[in-house]
Amino acid sequence: MCICAYWCTARPAFDLTTISQVNTYSWHLLPRVVAESYSGKPKISRMFQKFPLRRFFSTRPSTMRAWVSENGTGVEMREVPIPIINKPGQVILKVKAASVNPIDVEMSQGYGREFLGTWKKIESCDFAASRFPLIPGRDCTAIVDAVGGDVHNLAPGDEVMAVVPVIQPGTHAEFVVTESNLCSKKPANLSFEQAAALPYVASTAFSAFSVARVNQRNAKSQRVLIHGGAGGVGSMAIQLLKAWGCEKIVATCGKDSFDLVKKLGAIPVDYSSEEATQQLVEHAPFEVIFDTVDSPLARWSDNVMGVWRNCVHVSIVSPLMREMDNHGVPLGLASTAVKHFERSFQSHLKGRWFSYAFFTPSSDLMAQLSRFAEDGKIVPIVQQVMKFEDLENAYEKVSRLSGRGKTIIKFD
Repeated sequence: MCICAYWCTARPAFDLTTISQVNTYSWHLLPRVVAESYSGKPKISRMFQKFPLRRFFSTRPSTMRAWVSENGTGVEMREVPIPIINKPGQVILKVKAASVNPIDVEMSQGYGREFLGTWKKIESCDFAASRFPLIPGRDCTAIVDAVGGDVHNLAPGDEVMAVVPVIQPGTHAEFVVTESNLCSKKPANLSFEQAAALPYVASTAFSAFSVARVNQRNAKSQRVLIHGGAGGVGSMAIQLLKAWGCEKIVATCGKDSFDLVKKLGAIPVDYSSEEATQQLVEHAPFEVIFDTVDSPLARWSDNVMGVWRNCVHVSIVSPLMREMDNHGVPLGLASTAVKHFERSFQSHLKGRWFSYAFFTPSSDLMAQLSRFAEDGKIVPIVQQVMKFEDLENAYEKVSRLSGRGKTIIKFD
């Protein structure tokens, strides 16, 4: 038996994705690993069980197509190197479908340049590091292509849903790297395109509810008001709360979205109606308000929270990154703090709390999401599926902030 065949069959713990990805300082150890494979001495071989990759040969090419924003002026398709695993807990995914969100469009145009650029410098310990060029896209459905040495819950060939931390290259590319604990099984009852509509919006809603201290253990007793209930994040928030057992959910939306909101399990209120405030008063008090739009009605709705009951108004419309882009990191932080104080001061006088929330990947959420989707408690709302090559048109569509349901790009 040849050496390569021996490694690929008899020693699966020492599989590398491509020889080119072997660290150069490790090459001198390879002959010893081979010798130990035949001599039965396990010392060095055990050391390589933690080696970053688990497949020795791959038919995967060395480059991929990706939509890249070079300097924050939009995206263009490029041929770029396929990302590699840098940590033993990471996986390489071959993307099958990905959602397009307003944040992707904004980031491709430079949004978050200061904040995310500073984050990248700190994370990489390289103060010359730049946020650009970047590949947008924060979630996908995919097939696992390779796994790191510490990954035991996934294997090449698995079909998964995944989210990608905002600091890493995104999913609008043929391959992406993410943490294995941010992947979960793709529900068998959903197509790749359908399942791709779930992870980003679910992660954003979950992050907001975590700030508001709402979870599957206490959701049943909460009364929740959601502003923007027919949007991507708002409709997912309704479904997540219902899956957790929440019994009282009120959602503001346009009159043409009433049927959708009712079907998801919430009580709709027309935000444009002159009677909207009175209707909210009739349904009050609320322990939690989740704001996805930051409208005048959303600001007024602080008045329908309970008094001195630690009720929380959480908004995903934060000025933080915009202020940093305009004024730099120090002044942007200071400006955001002032805006937060102005926004929350009156509510604090009555024992009500206000906070911002951001998209934050969560392994707990991903595990719940797969289970709820397979049980039919969460269903994707997809408006249009477009080809990967048509991503610029998808960006233009999403930037108009119109329509109901997610825009998905699919990969052939």
